[in-house]
Amino acid sequence: MIKIMFKSLLVWLKRLTDPIVVFILLQVVWLAFVVLWVVWFVNQNEAFQQISAILGSSSIQSTTGIMTLVIGSILLGMILVGTVVLFIFTQVQGSLLRQQRSFVSSVTHELRSPLASLQLSFETMQREGLPETVRVKLFNMVQKDIDRLTRLVDRILLSARLDRGILDNRSQLEVFCLKDLIKKTIEETRHLDTSVHERITIHCPDHLKVRSIPMGMSMILGNLIENAIKYSNPGTAINIHVKREDYELRVAVEDQGFGLNSRDQRKVFKMFHRTPRATRNAVPGTGLGLFIVKSMAKALGGRIWVESEGIGKGSTFLVGFPEQIIHNKD
Repeated sequence: MIKIMFKSLLVWLKRLTDPIVVFILLQVVWLAFVVLWVVWFVNQNEAFQQISAILGSSSIQSTTGIMTLVIGSILLGMILVGTVVLFIFTQVQGSLLRQQRSFVSSVTHELRSPLASLQLSFETMQREGLPETVRVKLFNMVQKDIDRLTRLVDRILLSARLDRGILDNRSQLEVFCLKDLIKKTIEETRHLDTSVHERITIHCPDHLKVRSIPMGMSMILGNLIENAIKYSNPGTAINIHVKREDYELRVAVEDQGFGLNSRDQRKVFKMFHRTPRATRNAVPGTGLGLFIVKSMAKALGGRIWVESEGIGKGSTFLVGFPEQIIHNKD
């Protein structure tokens, strides 16, 4: 019985020390101070009037009590505002810490998978009398795992540079066929789904050429296509639309996956952010992809946004680039 009461007390204390509960209690305390200050002022104002009547109006000004109330209220208001600001910053810092812990956990998982595959492949290749066909297949697996590790490390390094406002522009602007780049990017995502070519339909003019940075454009398309694959059920259709609209070249990646509510639509492009459904369903990811996409699109003079009718109704990510990047406008 005592043990149950002790546990209940601990639960109650834990709830009481919750930041939001502490914040509410603190505001109640400040409001109580304000009420007590007003009561004190009313009582003191009567005393000021009595003293003024005794000593004469020239000794104590009639505005003394009012100024006392105003000054005190301003000081209490400043303390109240400071408390609110401090609470907001504390909540933001707590959210960032939780996101960073989630990021570390996700990166650890993302690294473990290809490293375990590499270790298994090398151990298998050390066996004597291994058929050449098996050896070639293992070499291909090793190459794919190395590519996955390289992309992961590149994304982490790129997100760090973008977060500091540093973009490596050593890659010069080039003229290239956008549809060919989309096809190449899709091929690089086959490790996520071998049937990706059957799932994805490309709606893009065959001879549309753009003048941009291929690495940046590939990074944007790759992340959006990977998300469409990871956050939708196997076999569901994915559509990529490229068209000119409102003086922009728009690229839209449409899936029939998890969908997003209004809250996640506002936060999905923030660094380390992952939706609760992604965490519950153990969808692999680091929370860096869409942050990189937004930063890269901005660096290329474009913008990005997401449209979704809600949970379970799919999502469409749209990137708008200035019309000037189109090389053959005719």
